[in-house]
Amino acid sequence: MPTMTMEEMKADMPQRPAELDHLNAFVGQWEMEGETKMAGLEEVLKTQGTSDIKWHGDKWFLVGHWNFNMGDLGDITGIETWTYDVKCKKFRSTWTDSMGSIGMGTARYDEKTRTWQMRAKSYGPFGTTTGKGHVKMVDDNTMEWTWTEYAMGGLLKTMEITGTNRRK
Repeated sequence: MPTMTMEEMKADMPQRPAELDHLNAFVGQWEMEGETKMAGLEEVLKTQGTSDIKWHGDKWFLVGHWNFNMGDLGDITGIETWTYDVKCKKFRSTWTDSMGSIGMGTARYDEKTRTWQMRAKSYGPFGTTTGKGHVKMVDDNTMEWTWTEYAMGGLLKTMEITGTNRRK
């Protein structure tokens, strides 16, 4: 490894990608309400909760803390992270929650429609799942979203959630 000065090392550090600014839309405190349909349950679960999403790491990544209730299933907490992968030209996210779910995903943003398209692979109560969904920024303080998870290589729909988040 060649010897470098501190100035040379700083000059070689990457610049913050402008695409990260699209994540500003998620920053803030939110209230959520929605419905969850789960495989094996005939009952539709009313889902409601809150989230607090903030920039961290000198605005290189978001961290979101979630608290929500899924009816008789009870209270659930979760943490998500978001950043932008310059090499792949995709947003990347992670999710971990108190149901034992762990997931990693990617997203693309369509500036014209203010819509995010997301995909993820997770492991949780239904084993290994894949998921897909979207978030539509209705206005600066409202987002409508869907999320669907599948098991068995996409053959079995395990969960479908629809919701609306409103900025507090």
